[in-house]
Amino acid sequence: MRVLVLGADGYLGWATCMYFSRLGHEVTGVDNYWRRRVSREIGPGPLIPTPRLSERARRWEALTGKKIGIHIGDITDFGFLLSIFRQHMPDAVVHYAEQPSAVFSMMSRERAAFTVRNNLIGTLNIIWAVRETVPSCHIIKLGTMGEYGTPNIDIEEGWLDVEHNGRRDRFLFPRQAGSLYHTTKIQDTDLLWFYVRTWGLRVTDLMQGPVYGIMTDEAGIDIRLLPNFNYDEIFGTVLNRFVVQAVSGFPLTIYGSGGQVRGYLNIMDSI
Repeated sequence: MRVLVLGADGYLGWATCMYFSRLGHEVTGVDNYWRRRVSREIGPGPLIPTPRLSERARRWEALTGKKIGIHIGDITDFGFLLSIFRQHMPDAVVHYAEQPSAVFSMMSRERAAFTVRNNLIGTLNIIWAVRETVPSCHIIKLGTMGEYGTPNIDIEEGWLDVEHNGRRDRFLFPRQAGSLYHTTKIQDTDLLWFYVRTWGLRVTDLMQGPVYGIMTDEAGIDIRLLPNFNYDEIFGTVLNRFVVQAVSGFPLTIYGSGGQVRGYLNIMDSI
């Protein structure tokens, strides 16, 4: 298959590119390096220096003989994204290309506005690019369990049967996010579900918990192939932060009473 990975420079994006490439698929990665740049401007940056995508793709090809195509650009630029779709005509597109930090989205009005523009316009552009080029393309959008908040009932697998005043219907499970970032992820779902109903698009909205780890089967070939590993409070996932704090002897930064229970997902299982 032809697989397009958006947000290919990210923690999960590059690992996904290598995984599908190893399986024999034709993989193209797209990124604008926003997170790489901003994580260094407002935080310590990744723990391990990571080469840029083109260099990593060259190293991957040298070691495996398999190519990963790379394009640098912003998916909120519809002309750019449409040209990528027309060039590669993907069978599937994996959508990681969002501002991924709840903390960042809550830091200021400007960062909140960026989060809304980047995440929602990016998702809308993907929908229209698929519609105009390959309507059968399968969109895999990475959602998050954080979209649901903490309801006091069991979370159904996407759908909930509701009975009210003697009438029954089936709805997407209601979600009440705890940050603006997670709210934009809910709005992604609403956009995609609207166009699934309207145009019959093929979409998987994958809700996953916090991911941890750095080593995958593919990254183990060469340290220069490792994914970005952020460990700060803005872009680092919580278990990765805890590991770095434990190794360095820094007290773990517990949130609130420390009583939250969450499911954690190893990066290999996430991929």
